[in-house]
Amino acid sequence: MLATAGCDSVATFFIPGISSDDDGRATEHAYRDIRTRVELDMGRAPTVRRIEKLWTRRGSLDCMTAVGSPDPLQGGTVMAIFDMGARQPFVVWRTQSNSAAGGGCCEVLGLSAYSVLEFDA
Repeated sequence: MLATAGCDSVATFFIPGISSDDDGRATEHAYRDIRTRVELDMGRAPTVRRIEKLWTRRGSLDCMTAVGSPDPLQGGTVMAIFDMGARQPFVVWRTQSNSAAGGGCCEVLGLSAYSVLEFDA
């Protein structure tokens, strides 16, 4: 069962490394680009949820995956986390830790999570 975590402090939406000095236009553009890549890779559009942190089991490890932090298993920086819908997996988009070009890649996770924290709307 999926639970949304309650938290006193909720972060404002961001994409690591993207300046928000232009009223968020660059952030929204970057997010739209990543979202389009995930949609092409997965064959369906993610839900509109903007996830900041995801606590789930990945392989044999329970871990917290958070936007802006290093991916706990693969390295690289977590750029975005997507919910692909009911009975569909979560997807983590991160920088490739071994790429000098700074390209991104996605990892398809399981269908359930212990806790999901969304960005402030």
